[in-house]
Amino acid sequence: MAAAHGVQFEEILSRAGDAGLWQALLFVWSMVGSVLSGMHNFSSAFVGGEPEHRCALPGELANETASEEQLHLWLPYNNATGRPASCERWDAAGGNRTLGCDAGWVYSRERFHSTIVSEWDLVCGRRWMMSTVQASYMFGIFCGSMISGVLSDQFGRRRVVCYSSVLFIISSLATAGAGSYATFVTLRFITAFTGTSVFNSMFILTMEVMGPRWRSLVGLVYQIPFSCGFMALPAAAYLVRDWRYLQLVISAPSVLMLGFWWALPESPRWLIMQDRLPEALDVLVAAARRNKRTLPSDAEMMRMMSEFRAAETKLSPDDDEEPQRSALQSCANGIGEICRLVGTPRMRRISLASFYNWLVVSLIYYGVTFNSADLSSSPYLAIFLAGLVEVPAVLLAVPLISRVGRRPTMVLTFLLAGAAILCIMAVPAGTAWPKLTLAMVGKFASSAGFAVIFLYTAEFFPTTLRNVGFGASSMCARVGSMAAPYVVDLLSPVHWAIPSCVFGLSGVTAALVALLLPETNGRRLPETVADIERGSWHPAPRDGYQALHRTEP
Repeated sequence: MAAAHGVQFEEILSRAGDAGLWQALLFVWSMVGSVLSGMHNFSSAFVGGEPEHRCALPGELANETASEEQLHLWLPYNNATGRPASCERWDAAGGNRTLGCDAGWVYSRERFHSTIVSEWDLVCGRRWMMSTVQASYMFGIFCGSMISGVLSDQFGRRRVVCYSSVLFIISSLATAGAGSYATFVTLRFITAFTGTSVFNSMFILTMEVMGPRWRSLVGLVYQIPFSCGFMALPAAAYLVRDWRYLQLVISAPSVLMLGFWWALPESPRWLIMQDRLPEALDVLVAAARRNKRTLPSDAEMMRMMSEFRAAETKLSPDDDEEPQRSALQSCANGIGEICRLVGTPRMRRISLASFYNWLVVSLIYYGVTFNSADLSSSPYLAIFLAGLVEVPAVLLAVPLISRVGRRPTMVLTFLLAGAAILCIMAVPAGTAWPKLTLAMVGKFASSAGFAVIFLYTAEFFPTTLRNVGFGASSMCARVGSMAAPYVVDLLSPVHWAIPSCVFGLSGVTAALVALLLPETNGRRLPETVADIERGSWHPAPRDGYQALHRTEP
């Protein structure tokens, strides 16, 4: 970059302290949104938990309990499980023709006292509506990821975080009072959209004020509060069995986000690039005071910021800005860049392999989490363990890719996930613990795979297409996360092993596809598509890999 030959932002930041108390407090505030995202991302496992149910008998009232003799007269029974059918009844007592549950359903209160499934009868022929609840939430994450980045670049990181947090508080609390399925899904979409906006924009803000030596570590640790929220969810759900009260319990802590309005600074880097140098100086002065550092004179700081901005924009401080492109031109340019991802043979192979691997790792990550609740006798324990295994998975993944290499680690995580999940099908139907153990091995591997693919993708796309390649790959991950609940909810009633078969085979095929990707460990990063087509993956200098982590996220 041009700034490399003049003043760099890291030099400016170091004057105020690049890893002090100011940064630590900002990271603590970022944990609030991260924990809340972890709870809400998987809350449908309990808010939308499916209780055991059967058809209501003709004339049966909600508070009545039919005798065992009546149930045998009116309901078909499954000889293998000894339980009555969930979606059929006889046309008459002792009849021989089945009907749907035209009189409604009776739900067990043993595991869940109340869920949206029991309140709005999202079972049997309406089960797809429950899958849509989680899919629409993932679609909210999809939209939030795309739009929040544009908004934070246009209006600033702090403003996006603050306004999104207010909408998050309102939508998440209002969800507890939703009077209809449509209202519930809409509010969940808004919660996902705004929660992702807070999570992503806070991540960008945190990374922009951290020194280069700490960015990789902070980027890794940033995921751990998400896992903590993930683990806190089943504990709350175990204590609060009514879905409306549970929604209130996991949403109430979001009022802490109002503190963002007073505690969060704007990114000084963003302010400099917007030519708002006095405001950037105010932020740096506050950072230096908190970090107990002494800044150079205001004039010297203004000079350094002006030089940095001029080098970054390739303009002198006195030049005018180039006219901005129209929205139509920007859109056309974006489509052109996406086409370049598949325009040449090697670039096409890398891009398609990346798209498939991102789709599969997200499909397995979310699919195994939700399916583990069905494989275990206790969904509370299953979801807690699914969150717990994320912490060691993330902590082990990054050191492993430096020692073993990116591609072998990627292949290994997919193979481990696929093999473990496929082995679930060999476990007898009535055995819970072996299934849950194998599911957690698959979850561990998919969590490690997610950590690996984030770093790996930033290395195998050329510099000229790195942002668009990473963004397109991430979009494919959202497709996988939206498909996961349909696989679990619609295929498991056909046979409990089908989701495991889908996830397991997907993992094995993704491992084979990952072999098409280049090894990037200790290699120079490609600059252009031409470098990719020439196979230019030369060994990097001793600090070549570290240079990647000194770039802005």
